Amino acid sequence: MLTDYQTKVTDLLRDQDSRITTTQRDAVIADAVREYSRRKPRLLVQDVTGDGTRLLPLPAAWVADHSLLSDIEYPIGDLPPTLLESFSFYRSPTATKILLADAVASGQNARLSFTAPHQVDGDEDTVPAADREAVCNYAAAILCEHLAAVYSGSGDATIQADSVDHRSKASEFRQQASTLRRRFYEQLGVDPKKNNAAGVVVNLDLPDSQGQDRLTHSNRYR
Repeated sequence: MLTDYQTKVTDLLRDQDSRITTTQRDAVIADAVREYSRRKPRLLVQDVTGDGTRLLPLPAAWVADHSLLSDIEYPIGDLPPTLLESFSFYRSPTATKILLADAVASGQNARLSFTAPHQVDGDEDTVPAADREAVCNYAAAILCEHLAAVYSGSGDATIQADSVDHRSKASEFRQQASTLRRRFYEQLGVDPKKNNAAGVVVNLDLPDSQGQDRLTHSNRYR
């Protein structure tokens, strides 16, 4: 539950000067849950009822701008399951529905598999137990970065000893943030750099603007 995350993040942060408020801490925990959901969303399965048309309602647990639809099983009960290969979305001024190639019989159910964000509050915690520490590490990393910025901005203290102490704390929190963020990715088995675009060198061997061979790319060597 949320209280477990609050206790763990507070312990990881070690904010002895109480620079971080509980409101800030809880907001960052929510941010960490959203980041975790982006990396490892919840997988849900729900049935929806057809009305004899090619349109199906979205499932009740669908979250706009977050959920992704992976499979539609219809009819339900076949082994192996019969999955519809063609579907899209139809958006009207009042609702978004799933558009199929063929109609679902009125009163019959279709089974939807889709993703949704995780929920962590006072009543519900959908994050798997094995990943809860990772979520806390990510939240604490964000807060450590905030504290590093706070202490970096306190370097103009009147007493020189205070100024040195602030710089030291800023460095410590910056290092702690880096360590905690790395732990988050390691615990999830995620490479944070995997989405970076790779550079590619291509030799096009094109002629110059007058249609002639280039000096270093003559047709004789192609």
